[in-house]
Amino acid sequence: MVSLRLIIAKQCDIKGDCQIRVFHNKHILIRLSQHADFVNLISKGAYYIECKDGYSYLMRTLIYDAPFKINKETTMTMVWITFPNHLPTFFVKECLFSLASAVGKPIQLDLATINKTRPSCARLKVLVDLKGNLPNSLMMDIINEKTGEVQSEGTQIRSDYVPKYCLECKM
Repeated sequence: MVSLRLIIAKQCDIKGDCQIRVFHNKHILIRLSQHADFVNLISKGAYYIECKDGYSYLMRTLIYDAPFKINKETTMTMVWITFPNHLPTFFVKECLFSLASAVGKPIQLDLATINKTRPSCARLKVLVDLKGNLPNSLMMDIINEKTGEVQSEGTQIRSDYVPKYCLECKM
């Protein structure tokens, strides 16, 4: 188990402290001290861990939460969403996180959005529940601070690869 802890931390590029414990026969619980490590680990979805025996073993990352069941896959996953043709005025993290919360739990902005080097669209990583429907558009109410006038504007939402989830077999 000691060597497994070292191998996972190294091969998954975990920068901060982590605790790795056997949770169940085929599950390992990894507790991370840094949010960035969590985002990086869960974003990839799967790793091939190369062990000393010369074999590579598939390790899939899942989010452990209160409804986690050992015999069912989690419905929570990370998805990149894009707001295409989004005005640079709204490239403020709080604004983008507010909009993204209509899709799921916003986790992080991509570097081009943070640095405002791609003014044509904003991109965020969002934690979504696969049981729900992801919206493809959103209405924003914009208030003119001087006049108090409210103007409604729509924005599109595009999702990158979203994994399939079967509601019957829970896989």
